Amino acid sequence: MRPPFFFCVCPDVWLIQERIRELTTASGCGEWTRQTFWADEPLDASFWTALTMTGLLSVLGAGRILVIRRAHQLPVKTLGDMEPLLRTAKPDLWVFFCLEGEWKGNTPAVPATISKQPYFKAAKSRGWLWQSPGYSERTLKDFVRQWAKKRKIGFAPGVEAALVDVLPLDGARMRGELDKLELLLGERRRVAAEDLGLLGGERVMNSFAFLKAVLTSSMDLTAWRTVFADQASTGSGMLMPFLGLLQREVRILWQLSAGEEHKVSLPPAIKHEKKRLALELGEKGLTRIGDLVFAAEHDLKTGRRKADQIMEFLVANLARR
Repeated sequence: MRPPFFFCVCPDVWLIQERIRELTTASGCGEWTRQTFWADEPLDASFWTALTMTGLLSVLGAGRILVIRRAHQLPVKTLGDMEPLLRTAKPDLWVFFCLEGEWKGNTPAVPATISKQPYFKAAKSRGWLWQSPGYSERTLKDFVRQWAKKRKIGFAPGVEAALVDVLPLDGARMRGELDKLELLLGERRRVAAEDLGLLGGERVMNSFAFLKAVLTSSMDLTAWRTVFADQASTGSGMLMPFLGLLQREVRILWQLSAGEEHKVSLPPAIKHEKKRLALELGEKGLTRIGDLVFAAEHDLKTGRRKADQIMEFLVANLARR
């Protein structure tokens, strides 16, 4: 039976996201609507409304997953206000608390304000709790082998060990590096030593590849979240140039959609691929994308959202049909 709420205690956000994906998929809730809230900001009315709408979403044939990021920063009053609302399980709602504080040695970072809550004690006793200190050198080596096996990717002699050595232990950045490597390989299934030169540098990813992947679901959106998170983790310094590239990409798609190929200087094969996507999106789709990118840029410039929040906003909204 699916638990009504779940605690993820790990300093690595990417690992938390993977755990949530695994749990929701295994429980048949993978297609539910997902909303992310941030504990270092006041939880808005939509969060509290979802907690009190018992059964309404299931009547409408939908379900909702509420993810509370940085939940270790939740104020005492907010934690107390949640307690009566979490007592009764709701068939259409699943709440995930993400405790992202740094561990002290092997001790999980669970603040006393949370460990004292009745619903945390219930989660701990019933197994609705997952804890991980993050990646280590040993677990990273195992992960790389599984990653390569799943994709039927091989390595030139010594390259697998070299790859493990250069990868960061942070899950988001590590997966971002692996996704960049996979994009570089294309149809190739063997990693050579020279391929590792791509890793570790501050490169802005291919904006068209990002748009195409998200809009057509030709790649796992989780993979693009990790690539984008890698860019966003460095702050607005890397995110702003990428948003500029997205705006340029939208302008090119508009020109191709309007039959102005002569104004676009690109290799024929690339131009054909972009025109095909532009025509598929149409005026309505291109307008929606442009509005989302401009909104993201405005939020970044004004400080309304942080870089990682803008990443979630873009990926989630661009993927919607």
